[in-house]
Amino acid sequence: MSPESRTKMLQIRQFIEELSGFAASAEETLALIEADMDANRAKFDVFARMMLTIRGTAQQLGFPKVAEIARLGEEIAVKAVTAESRPQVRKCIGSLWDALTTVKHLIIHRDSETGEEQAILINRLEYTLNAFGGARPQVDSDEIARLLAERG
Repeated sequence: MSPESRTKMLQIRQFIEELSGFAASAEETLALIEADMDANRAKFDVFARMMLTIRGTAQQLGFPKVAEIARLGEEIAVKAVTAESRPQVRKCIGSLWDALTTVKHLIIHRDSETGEEQAILINRLEYTLNAFGGARPQVDSDEIARLLAERG
């Protein structure tokens, strides 16, 4: 096995361990929100940060589907903070459980073919996100560089 392959395998193993920790925290957070949706709604921000971290790590390791699902989970969690009704909060919680469960499965079974299931979940998550007004505006690196150049 080449040194690059060993390094990649070590990174993947570390990511799986890291993800397990995030997943446990995320599960606890969602359970806490479910226990008292009104009092713990701000905890969605914690979940969003976990998804952001998972997304960044997945991008570094070349897991684009994991990154996309984590991005959608992050966006839904951000929208859940301002959800106007309990049914909306419940819908967000259900979607976040789906996203988290799928991310865990994809990391652990990264060599399994699950394209159809991933596509179905991504469509469901996008539908949920769109029902809440869609994702936040995104800025790409070129636009950031242009804005910084204008400032300086």
